[in-house]
Amino acid sequence: MSHFETALVAEAVDGGWSLHEDLVYHSDILGRVVTVPAGYTTDLASVPRLMRWIVPVANAKNRKAAVVHDYLCTHGDGVVKNQKQSDKVFREALDVLGLGKFKSGALYYPVRMFQSIKGWFK
Repeated sequence: MSHFETALVAEAVDGGWSLHEDLVYHSDILGRVVTVPAGYTTDLASVPRLMRWIVPVANAKNRKAAVVHDYLCTHGDGVVKNQKQSDKVFREALDVLGLGKFKSGALYYPVRMFQSIKGWFK
């Protein structure tokens, strides 16, 4: 069953957040463990303003999923097949964190839409 094995330990740095310890996530979708190493820098979740009433940025419940997703998007070669699979792992991790279908969808679908639009301009 998918789960996080470690806590998110990070601090704000210029332009993002830097992990102080590895963040370890077991993904059923990937059938493997994803380890985001200490020192990795992320911008966490970019929640559109329109969705912040559904998924408040301040509650930070989605941050672990956002870090795993960012890592897979930047260092996923050999771990994920493509961007869509990275996004599916993001949705899986949101569900693991207990966001529920509605709130996780409010984060997942804008990510998928952005990736689709970005692909049109390649």
